[in-house]
Amino acid sequence: MKTLLITAILLLLPLHANAERILALSPHACEILAAIGAVNDIVGTVEYCDYPESVTRLPKVGSYNRIQVESAMLLKPTLAVVMNDGTKAVKKLRKLGVRVIVSNPTTISDMLLEIKRLGSFSGHVQEAEMLVKRLTQRLSDLDVMKARRKIPVFYEIWFDPLIAAGGGSRIHDVLNRAGLENVFAELPMEGPKVNVEAVLRAAPEVIIVPTENRNVAEREKFWKQWLGEDITVISVHADLLHRPTPRLLDGLEELMKKIALLPMQQAGQHE
Repeated sequence: MKTLLITAILLLLPLHANAERILALSPHACEILAAIGAVNDIVGTVEYCDYPESVTRLPKVGSYNRIQVESAMLLKPTLAVVMNDGTKAVKKLRKLGVRVIVSNPTTISDMLLEIKRLGSFSGHVQEAEMLVKRLTQRLSDLDVMKARRKIPVFYEIWFDPLIAAGGGSRIHDVLNRAGLENVFAELPMEGPKVNVEAVLRAAPEVIIVPTENRNVAEREKFWKQWLGEDITVISVHADLLHRPTPRLLDGLEELMKKIALLPMQQAGQHE
């Protein structure tokens, strides 16, 4: 009878009763883990892990590419989620017994799979599956906002030097999801360096400028000087579109709404 009682109690315990002690060593890892209910399992983060607010109070152990191993080990981690496992610091964490998981999804579909994967590793399987189900439905709902005509756009990842979103980037996938034509899609790199002349030859109808450490009004003035007053410049929230997290869909929706406000002859009729 006692054995049956103990078994019943164990069956009622949550799957993550023996929680991992997680180092979330990238901003997107922090966001995904928090979104699937694993925020209390995170013991350490890195620079720019600023969402949600609950993770901002956690100890920081460097940046995603410069991890302070000694500080990290004082937190007694059992699991580390990293963007790149090729650094000396990550190799040292592994040698010290910390299980290392590499996480760097490059498409929205990969991001959905990554949510499930981190849910499995962290013991939050059910929460992860429920979140992916909601996000998948939202993606389906957003499809109706796509413009029929593929509008050629230039996404300015950075301005000095001038960096575009290449065909191998997460941004390229976002643009495609929004029904837009990335004018530098043929460049396979994630963020190829380009020049103004290359942008002129690509002939975009819309310039997309993320609001990240730059003056959008000045960038708009710059591009109008080169491409003419008729060029449309749209600003987007950098953190929403640059991080592979559930908020990426917020950024996608924001972008699609701004495209939908363009003149009918430019945006095309919507489905």
